[in-house]
Amino acid sequence: MIKEVRAKSILNRSSIGDYVINPYVGCQHACIYCYAQFYARRWGRTEAWGSYIEVKVNAPELLAKEVRRKREGVVYLSSMTDPYQPVEREYELTRRLLEILVERDWPVLVQTKSPLVLRDIDVLRRFSQVRVGMTIVTLGEEVRRVMEPRAPSVDGRIQALEELKERGIGTFAFIGPILPGTSVEEVLELVRALRGKADVAYFDRLNMKPGLRPKLDTAMRKLGVKDWDSDLDSYYRRLKARLTKELRSVGVRYVFVY
Repeated sequence: MIKEVRAKSILNRSSIGDYVINPYVGCQHACIYCYAQFYARRWGRTEAWGSYIEVKVNAPELLAKEVRRKREGVVYLSSMTDPYQPVEREYELTRRLLEILVERDWPVLVQTKSPLVLRDIDVLRRFSQVRVGMTIVTLGEEVRRVMEPRAPSVDGRIQALEELKERGIGTFAFIGPILPGTSVEEVLELVRALRGKADVAYFDRLNMKPGLRPKLDTAMRKLGVKDWDSDLDSYYRRLKARLTKELRSVGVRYVFVY
């Protein structure tokens, strides 16, 4: 269900960068683990996550006004949606927002799961400060199909990172959440696949927002992972300790955000 709406503001304060822009409400990728669905329920959305999209059709109009009266800062696209989900092909909101930001050359940080970002390389290359990242939690397509049922393929994302880097754009990989049951060897294999394509890899743990557990239970059963939530704190501590030791030999810069 796609609905056009008019937002009251678009350039909002953020803990990632200085500002965040969410041109859409909801996300067609329908990722099982996404924390944004928790906030959507708090805002009164009762539909299944991934089944609805609100398009903020006046977002470019709002941004053009707001950049004139707000102090320059790093703009993050996006925190509660994917700026390059399929609906972006039709509405091109993200592209139009980038065109406004590049006119003033504000620093930009883009995070997505979609190679559609390659469409906008011509705009991205005009920024003096820009980084584009891909969220990638696994190399396994079976895991991707269960956990990110309508997201683009993993190979497509890695290839997109490679092309972005070849075109002179700063890149990063967001490996998060590291899914419970993932081994150190599996994470290292993913990081090695990103070598030469991502300037830095960020690691994050699962954000267990209320209401996510039933969906995750079902997904984990499909993947044959048992007792995945028995002691998540201990799991992530052990994983971090081992990765910190092993990553020194991989040759990729990394940051743990947990």
